[in-house]
Amino acid sequence: MKVSLIIPTKNESGAIGKVLKEIPKEIIHEIIVVDANSTDTTATEAKNQLRPGKDTFFLQRQRGFGNALREAFKIARGDVIVVMDGDGSHNPKNISLLLKKIDEGYTYVIASRYTHGGGSNDDTLVRFVGNKLLTFITNIRHGTNVSDGLYFFTAIKSKDLKKLHLTSTGFELCIELLIKAHRSGLKFAEIPVIERTRYAGKSKVNAFVHGIKILGMILSKY
Repeated sequence: MKVSLIIPTKNESGAIGKVLKEIPKEIIHEIIVVDANSTDTTATEAKNQLRPGKDTFFLQRQRGFGNALREAFKIARGDVIVVMDGDGSHNPKNISLLLKKIDEGYTYVIASRYTHGGGSNDDTLVRFVGNKLLTFITNIRHGTNVSDGLYFFTAIKSKDLKKLHLTSTGFELCIELLIKAHRSGLKFAEIPVIERTRYAGKSKVNAFVHGIKILGMILSKY
């Protein structure tokens, strides 16, 4: 089973190099870092840790978190796609736990801070309340059963990901993927994780602006 690890970055100086050093490369076929034209040393730090001939660093063509991931999905060669952040809040040690569930027969696996055994050292009250509310609305409207819909540390089989035809350009892609995966009948699992304090940088999510866009996705035709 070949695994492609995708890490979207934007001004992750002081973090991305440390994260890439922690990646369990023995189980990762390729690492794809897709960068939103960072203005700091993110590119240099990332390239210094990537494996020549195996891993890829590229600048996304269109703005937006969703666009970055969809561009990376197109070039990923793995049987399984793993997505994680580059700021250090996602612990690379948990990649093996996501893949264990895939080995057990699950198609789509997400990490959760709010299921039994999970937790966070980086959450804020606004993010906690907003996530809980949006996850609750998603579960009610679409029949999903998740505890942490916006924590985008996930693994999915690539052949099934292609069938979902994702279109979101921004952070709402995390909910679009969840909804479409559920409607497509993908076998789903959650694993508990502890969110770490980020190594450096600031959150790229505006709680109000992106919250409204995510709510729009939840209430949409999907």
